[in-house]
Order: sequence, then C-alpha cells, then structure tokens
Amino acid sequence: MLGHNRKMSGAECLAEMLNGYGVTHVFHVPAVLRKTMAVMEGRTDIKRLHVHGEKAAAYMADGYARASGKPGICAAQVIGALNLAAGLRDAWLAHSPVIAARSTRRSMTCRRSSR
Repeated sequence: MLGHNRKMSGAECLAEMLNGYGVTHVFHVPAVLRKTMAVMEGRTDIKRLHVHGEKAAAYMADGYARASGKPGICAAQVIGALNLAAGLRDAWLAHSPVIAARSTRRSMTCRRSSR
C-alpha cells in the first residue's frame, strides 16, 4: 500500500497501476519504453512479450484481452504508433479492454535538425 507522501517515478506509478488492474503481460517492440519496462519487471510479476512490430502487439493485446478478460496492453515507438491503429480498431469494435502506450522523444532531441 502506498502512502500519500511517498514519491515515485512515472515508471513506478505505471507499474503499480497496471499490477493493480491485474495485468500480467505487456506486448511491445523491444525498443519501446526500456526504462519503464525494466522498472515494471522489477516491481511486479508482469511479463514483457517482445513482438516483431507494433501491429502484431496490438492484435496480441486484443486476443489476450478477449481470451482472459483482463486488460491487454500494447506499446509502440514514436514512429510506429500509427501501426497500432489496425489492431486497436478491431479491439474497439469488439469492446475489448486494450490499452495502448507510446514512447516519446526527449525534448532536447525534438526538432534538432529544424534550424
């Protein structure tokens, strides 16, 4: 149980929240949210499943959610986030509990070559 005054990182908060909702697996491309996923594995029993592409991650999360009744979590890189769309569309039409996360670039690297 967390105290009200306890400080935690965003990765720790996400790990605790997903664990609280009964999530047991996360489907993602290995390059996504590396630090967050490492914290999640260290704090919980949630398993990371590496997939070939974001589209596969979305479909796997949808199938997992339909079969287990638990939330299916998929994650994508910044550039690959649009690839989740096809799988998320099917999950949305089937009313499957699928949650999609995406990583982002650090602000110091955004628009680096725009000058």
